[in-house]
Amino acid sequence: MAIVYQDGVAGKNCANPECGWKPLSEFAPARLFGLPVGDGYKYRCRECFRAQARAERAAKIEEYRAREREYVEANKAHYQELKRKHKRANPEKYQEALGKYRETHREEINIKARERRQQDLEHYREIGRKSRDKHAEERNAYQREYGKANRDKLTLYTNNRRARKLFAKGSHTDAEWQALKAKYNFKCLCCGKQEPEIKLTRDHVRPLILGGSDSINNIQPLCARCNSKKSLRQIDYR
Repeated sequence: MAIVYQDGVAGKNCANPECGWKPLSEFAPARLFGLPVGDGYKYRCRECFRAQARAERAAKIEEYRAREREYVEANKAHYQELKRKHKRANPEKYQEALGKYRETHREEINIKARERRQQDLEHYREIGRKSRDKHAEERNAYQREYGKANRDKLTLYTNNRRARKLFAKGSHTDAEWQALKAKYNFKCLCCGKQEPEIKLTRDHVRPLILGGSDSINNIQPLCARCNSKKSLRQIDYR
């Protein structure tokens, strides 16, 4: 189609009747062996060419995908280098995408990780030993700080572990322990001293070793001194 001027602007009519006249900037160049063909511009505007390409692809989607897979396989090294460059240029984007994937596929990732570990258990244990040796000082410092900041959680873990070893019935949560301390105004039920002057500990009214339960209804808050003094006697200070 010939070039048509409107208000001094060069353009042409798109082959799509519904599109009409558009400036030449909306048309891609038409070349054959580097030389202009016809008026030098394609007969459809860029938008119509893209719409036509999408329609053709949708009509033969499997054929297009097969050709794409063949091309990618034949140029695998090139595509891998392109991906590496894009990843280096957009690290935040890839990190965000990886985080989302891990969040939505957590269980699947964990299952695969466990399977890999079981297939070569000694290899992974060796990695763990080397990591512990390499970062021993950092790990110890972190554990000390965590222990200071989470004393109640660690005490609960130790208490639950001891209860399991003694086959004690029942259990309690840290939230229940905090609520119990608040109920008695954070005071030791034996000596009456209050936190933070003392540190309250979990005392089993009936000791675990004597068949007592680890449920919250068998626990009373005592300071470490009074807990130790009570020993294995069954005394209810509540």
